[in-house]
Amino acid sequence: MAAAQSSVTVYGNLDVGVLTQNHAPAGTASTTMANGGISPSIWGFRGTEDLGDGLKANFNLEGHFAPDTGALVSGANLGGTGTLFRRQANVGLSSASLGAVTVGNQYSPAILAFAATDPRGLRENFSGLYSWAYNSGIFNKVAGTSQLATTPNTNNDVGVFLQNAISYSNTIGPVGVAAGYSLSERTRGAVYSLGVTYSGPVSLSAAYQSNDKPNTSDRLSSIYTVGAGYTMGAFTAKLNYLRGVNKDTTTLVETSRVDVFGLGVDWKMAANNTVIAAAYFGKDKDNSADNTKTLVLSDEYALSKRTTLYGQLAYARADAGASMLTTVVASGNAANTNTTLLNFGIKHAF
Repeated sequence: MAAAQSSVTVYGNLDVGVLTQNHAPAGTASTTMANGGISPSIWGFRGTEDLGDGLKANFNLEGHFAPDTGALVSGANLGGTGTLFRRQANVGLSSASLGAVTVGNQYSPAILAFAATDPRGLRENFSGLYSWAYNSGIFNKVAGTSQLATTPNTNNDVGVFLQNAISYSNTIGPVGVAAGYSLSERTRGAVYSLGVTYSGPVSLSAAYQSNDKPNTSDRLSSIYTVGAGYTMGAFTAKLNYLRGVNKDTTTLVETSRVDVFGLGVDWKMAANNTVIAAAYFGKDKDNSADNTKTLVLSDEYALSKRTTLYGQLAYARADAGASMLTTVVASGNAANTNTTLLNFGIKHAF
């Protein structure tokens, strides 16, 4: 048996810029400091210990903060001012041949699979990240109204992070499979998550996630996606379909059935310059006036391996009943209007 070796890495991102739009959700024009244009601002520690015979012990601690104020960022459905390691606090064992088991607060296996074919790779704004979060981890629409209620399932942090979770993942050749389960602990609510990917010139992904109501086995929401991508030279095309179904938290009557289609093309103009053009079409089949169409054009220019300048232009057309459920804009859109948004900023990784 080889002698045990261990390593610890400190890592993070700072991403901050300016966002201007002619119609903010309140209906007026606004210009604000924007945290996370293309990436979240995070800091963390990850480590591994070689236990020999191909077995490793791993841990990950990861926090989320707002660089404009330095404050910790909390999940929209969790309340409070933020937890120190809101994004990840987990430990596990991994083997190159047998896969990995991870226990604790961690990324949802489903969101990691979804990222593979989202047209904008789940950029921190103007991407399928918000189609996912708003339909799988934050809101449940109240029956008979247009009101969005905060989901009572507190194991599910915006659909992206699972608390009190255990997961298994493995990669066999080009195929990756991962499954996760958040223990209900009676008052928090169970979460089930599954993701499958295929990597190559043609990439494929499928994902499913569902949330239960606390103290019951009643399903509050479920979401699934399928997608594909194709790379040819400097271009990568992606297509993805998402469906999210949510229920009233009291009556369990279905209140939204949202479909989002996303398509886009990445163009690697140079080794340090990538242009992405994408379109998203969101529609709630249970609420005919809740429709949003969004076009996005962005350019990311790397000054170095660690520092990137970016600019993003988005145009959103929201119908009269448009809600957060059909948008890909982080702050949402003003209903019954056309909104142009411009975001530019800088990202630095360490």
